[in-house]
Amino acid sequence: MKRKLGVQLGVTFAVLVSFLFAAPTQSYQVEAAKTKTEKKATIKRTANKKITVKVKKYIDGDTTRFKLKNGKNVTAQYLLIETPEIKKDYPYAQEAKDRSRELLKNAKKIQIEYDKGSKRDKQKRELVYVWADGKLVQETLANEGLAVARDTKGKNKKYLDQIQTAEKKAKEQKQNIWSIENYAQAGKGYSQAAVDAHKKALKEAEAAKKAEAERLKKEQEAKAAEEKRAAKQAEADRKAEEKRAAEQAEAARKAEEARVAQEAAAQQAAAAQAQAEAEAQQQAAAEPAQGQTVYVTPTGSKYHTHKCGNGTYTPATLEEAQARGLEPCSKCF
Repeated sequence: MKRKLGVQLGVTFAVLVSFLFAAPTQSYQVEAAKTKTEKKATIKRTANKKITVKVKKYIDGDTTRFKLKNGKNVTAQYLLIETPEIKKDYPYAQEAKDRSRELLKNAKKIQIEYDKGSKRDKQKRELVYVWADGKLVQETLANEGLAVARDTKGKNKKYLDQIQTAEKKAKEQKQNIWSIENYAQAGKGYSQAAVDAHKKALKEAEAAKKAEAERLKKEQEAKAAEEKRAAKQAEADRKAEEKRAAEQAEAARKAEEARVAQEAAAQQAAAAQAQAEAEAQQQAAAEPAQGQTVYVTPTGSKYHTHKCGNGTYTPATLEEAQARGLEPCSKCF
C-alpha cells in the first residue's frame, strides 16, 4: 500500500516539474516576438512627409502617444505650441487635453509630420506636427486660446506663421488662457506668478460667492419669517374681524327679535285693550240705563224696550221692572 502511494506521488511531482519547466506557450511566444519586433522597428523621420498613426494614449494638450503602422509606439511633442501643464494644475490644462482628445478621437485619419529641424527633444519625444483629417491640431488649439506659440529657434518653423496668426486672434478675443491677466506669455509659456494670482483671485471670488450666498440665505430666511409673521397676523385679524362681525350680527339679530317681540306685545296689548273696550261698549249697550222706560206685560217675566210681540204692554221704569224680578228680553237687549 505504501509502495503504491509513493508511486502516485512520484508521478504527480514529475507532471508538475514538466509543467513548470516546459517550453513557452504559443501565445507567450507571439507576444515576445511582437515586443522584439517593436524594439527593432525604426522610424523614418523624413521632413515634410506625413505619416499615418493611431492614438495609443492621451497625455496632455500637446503630448500624445501614437502607434505607427510598423507597431512601434512613440511619444509625440506637438511642435511650435505649448499647452498648460496638467501636472502643475495650470488653468485650462484639462480643457486643452480634452480638446486634443476630441480632435483626434473624431478624426478618421490622423497623421504626424516632421520638420527640417530637430526630430526629437531632450526627453526623446518626437517633435512633430499633428494633423486630424487634414487640419493642423496646433493651429486649432492656438486659435481657441488653449495653447501659446513657441518658436524653437531652429529650423522647425514651417507652420509658425499660421500658428502665431491663430494665437493673435485668440489673444485679441481674450479666449481661455488669454482671459487671465499675464498668464499666457507669447513665445515664453506660462507665468507661475499669474497662476498663483489667478488661484488666489478664484479663492477670494469663491469666498465672496459663499458670503453672498450666506447673506442671501439669511435675507431670504428673514423675508420668509416676516411673511410668516404677516400671514399669521393677517389670519388673526381675519378671525377677529369675523368674530366681531358675527357678534355684531348676533346683537343686531337679538335687537331685531326684541323689537319684533316688543311690537307684538304692543299689538297684543292694543288688541286686548280694544277688545276690552268693545266688550265694555257692548255691555254698556246691552245694559239699560237706570230710569229708562221699559214695557212689560201683565203676566210676562221679561221687560222690553218696545212692544216686541202680541199682547198688552204697559210702560214702566227700569227700576219697577227689576223690582218685580223681570229679566231683560233677549230680543230687545
